[in-house]
Amino acid sequence: MFVLLNALAVGGSFPLALAFLCASAASAALPIAPAGAATQAGAGAAILIIGGIPKGQALAFAVAAQGLVILVGATLLAAAGLWALVSRFRPARAAVQAG
Repeated sequence: MFVLLNALAVGGSFPLALAFLCASAASAALPIAPAGAATQAGAGAAILIIGGIPKGQALAFAVAAQGLVILVGATLLAAAGLWALVSRFRPARAAVQAG
């Protein structure tokens, strides 16, 4: 988060990035489907606003961060699915060596 805050020119400090992560993680404990993405973005934006970031930038950063989390999760799920699919249709090494 610290690198992302500075990469997007939002500006921030390490404690602010840590507070953003803590607020997002704490709001994930709420039983809101799907995984409380809007609640996490809202909590993260609130922490950034309290930290002195303008409201528009804070909200945009929080939504972008949640979008990146969803994108990375979908990419990992697709990679795991492809790996399982390839390993299912690949012949076993023992069968190939015996033949």
